[in-house]
Amino acid sequence: MFISKTPTYDIDLELPEDERWAEVIRKEKRAARKVANEARARTKELTGTFVLALIKLGAPLFKLAYKLSGGRYVGEIAAWAAALGVSSSEATLLNCSYELSHISLGCTTGVRWVNGLGMIHVRNMDWPLVSIGNATRLFRFHYGDRSFVSVGITGFVGVLSGMLPGAYSATINWAPPIGRPHFNFGPAFLLREVLETCDSYEEAVEILTNTPLSTSVFFTVCGVKRGQACVIERTRKDAAIRKFRSPVLVQANHHLARKFVGNNAGMEGISDSRDRAGSLSKDLRAAKATSLRKIAAACLNEVPVFNEDTVQKMAFCPKTGDIRIWRLVT
Repeated sequence: MFISKTPTYDIDLELPEDERWAEVIRKEKRAARKVANEARARTKELTGTFVLALIKLGAPLFKLAYKLSGGRYVGEIAAWAAALGVSSSEATLLNCSYELSHISLGCTTGVRWVNGLGMIHVRNMDWPLVSIGNATRLFRFHYGDRSFVSVGITGFVGVLSGMLPGAYSATINWAPPIGRPHFNFGPAFLLREVLETCDSYEEAVEILTNTPLSTSVFFTVCGVKRGQACVIERTRKDAAIRKFRSPVLVQANHHLARKFVGNNAGMEGISDSRDRAGSLSKDLRAAKATSLRKIAAACLNEVPVFNEDTVQKMAFCPKTGDIRIWRLVT
């Protein structure tokens, strides 16, 4: 069952890292622990007990390499580790789950112009962990007068979907990885830093395009002016930008830029990805509603965009700062 009620927390970025999540930890560590346990069970199911043991043995080395390479939010991750009763090494691995995942994670994202609202940004997040829906929260990050929002997961300090009201929204879709991940910026950590520091759509696109990454990713960025949106197709060191061409811009989980289409070779689920992109494109074009909630309902509830792995549905309107969230509750 999907519900629209999502608990909201304020995260004060002026506090020391180990204090920022104190209220969330106090109230939500049970939900975060369920996500961690399900992720561990899922890894065991996919890789087997022996490989899981090797991963745990290698976690301290991964944490050290992460820290030495300038890994972000180490203090925040350590605070969550203490609350969950796991090592900070394992908590680091969990927070780098995007970079370390070589299975095809879903997600379908779209942007269009709506008279009376401006540019709107809709997105379904698919992840084969049902506990993520239960643990979905809206986080409002503050630093002085600056404030941005993230549709987040308890225990995860990066950003997969967020908005700087009045400026832009941005979301992450999984992209087929090329080779092993490296210790550059993780996409979810980079997106959080962009929301913390970039004041404009143009600046956000610039940083997301040119910052070396740990692995491949698709960034969808939506501004406030008509036509101000793009998909940034990323590999670790290279990028291609697909700009908004009316009436819609959509992204699933396969490359469309000519320079990267070869990266789709051998991708599991590419047919599903293409079907989801086509379905969202059609429904988003056809949506006649003029409210954010009704537009989202018209295009995010249809199969295959909506599927058995969907755990979050959301819509952003950067111009007004409005946001709508639906999360899976089991």
